[in-house]
Amino acid sequence: MIHGNQVKDLPDSYKRYLMNYFRKSLDVMGTPIRIQFKEGENPFANKRNTLTPNQMRKRKRLIKHIKKSK
Repeated sequence: MIHGNQVKDLPDSYKRYLMNYFRKSLDVMGTPIRIQFKEGENPFANKRNTLTPNQMRKRKRLIKHIKKSK
């Protein structure tokens, strides 16, 4: 089972490559291999990143500098 973000977009040639690689590395030639691709959802999709106090200070300093130079 392979987990990823865009497994739907994987080309068939890459899937065949993976199957052949596992077949060769596990030494199971002639054995059918079934690979499942699972796609999970992004747990941070709807969350806004909160800034730390140091990041807030740096942002204020940069905004002040940009306004001053205009």
